[in-house]
Amino acid sequence: MAKSIQASEVKKIVIACEAGMGSSLMVTNKLKKKVKEANLPVKVEHSPARSIPKDAQVVVVHKGLAKLAREKAPWAVVLPFDNFMNIPAFDVIMNALQSNGQIEEIG
Repeated sequence: MAKSIQASEVKKIVIACEAGMGSSLMVTNKLKKKVKEANLPVKVEHSPARSIPKDAQVVVVHKGLAKLAREKAPWAVVLPFDNFMNIPAFDVIMNALQSNGQIEEIG
């Protein structure tokens, strides 16, 4: 069964990466902007996949690092993506946060 979390329980979303040198930082800023514009009380942070903070409820990560993210953060809902320019997980997250729905793990 896929892991899920009620949107009202989400206080921190982490964008996890390998090196933190560019694309993942842009992705983090993009989600931060969406959350801020929607005036949502959720923190968005950037972190290496090897050291995801214990207080992260949702982790967004490139599919190549999804297995590592699940190993390092077994408590979190992990949402992998394929392309740094188009991340459908952001729509899933934002829709759930704005409607107090469920965020369900994919992939």
